[in-house]
Amino acid sequence: MHVGTTYGAILVGASLAFALSGAISLQCIVYFKMYPRDGVRVKILVSTVWFLDALHSSFICASLLIYFVTFFGQKAEIGEIPWTIAFTVVVTAIQTFLVHCYFCQKILQASGRNWLITGPIVLLALGRLFAASVSTFEMVRLHNFSAFTKRYPGWVFTTGLSLSSAVDVIITGWLCYYLWAIRTRISPGSTVMIRLVDSITIYTLENGALTCFTTTASLICWLTMPKNLVFFGLHFVIGKLYANSLLASLNVRQELHEIRWKSENQSRNRYQQDLSGSSTYSQSFSHSYMSSEMDNSTPTARRHRISRVQASIDPSTQHLRRVHLRHYQPQEPTILEWQPRSTV
Repeated sequence: MHVGTTYGAILVGASLAFALSGAISLQCIVYFKMYPRDGVRVKILVSTVWFLDALHSSFICASLLIYFVTFFGQKAEIGEIPWTIAFTVVVTAIQTFLVHCYFCQKILQASGRNWLITGPIVLLALGRLFAASVSTFEMVRLHNFSAFTKRYPGWVFTTGLSLSSAVDVIITGWLCYYLWAIRTRISPGSTVMIRLVDSITIYTLENGALTCFTTTASLICWLTMPKNLVFFGLHFVIGKLYANSLLASLNVRQELHEIRWKSENQSRNRYQQDLSGSSTYSQSFSHSYMSSEMDNSTPTARRHRISRVQASIDPSTQHLRRVHLRHYQPQEPTILEWQPRSTV
């Protein structure tokens, strides 16, 4: 094994993982400051992801210490698997499973609790977690990367990465489909809501593509270069990307609420302007009608006609204004249905 593609790959992957871990900590702090009223389940989810990320970083740090200090100058140990490296695999799998379950909840709510859609995704995510657990057990038992070049347990590690990529593609596809369904129900005049849904769709595609691309890249490196550790350097980053995708999805809600509020205010202001124009027209019509009648009638007849016109026009206009402002409700679909129930 070459030092550059083994220890070098581990070092580069660890550096990227530590940088992403800092971003995760920042996003967790932002979440707890911005959403103190969120439900207990969501807070527990965020706290668990944060703890798992810190644990994952601790295992990486311990692995670097073993490789670069304990094994210093011992090239024969370059293919050894420390137990800390093995446990990064199962921690990554747990993080991935939690994030997949979070997005599965979104799909479940958007599909009207259709378990025929969500159930298979959850089963695939469980399969990925099981495969990673078996891989961790075999790493601890065999202690050497060369043993994974054999049919077993090599195919177990391959299955875990393949299932992770497949779940990413399926989740991204369903989320984009339901966002497209929402967009088709928005009136063409609501440009703010259309831009909002388009932005979320692009974000969903980018978010799913990033985790899927990294997992697939690790899988390809594992299949084509099993005798070096480039695949493991990429594997260090996978769990961090999943955690960041979850936290970014939670923290972006405030911005979505502001855009939605702006859209509703624009719709309300447009209606009030239309109502104001209608009231002005009615008053103008009343004035012109009364003027023409007063020109061709006696004083007594004028007073009767004025009272009849005012009673037939003004009260109805005022009643229409009161009824609409009291019962006004925006008819556009809201993006809040994409968030967990406890956060709405």
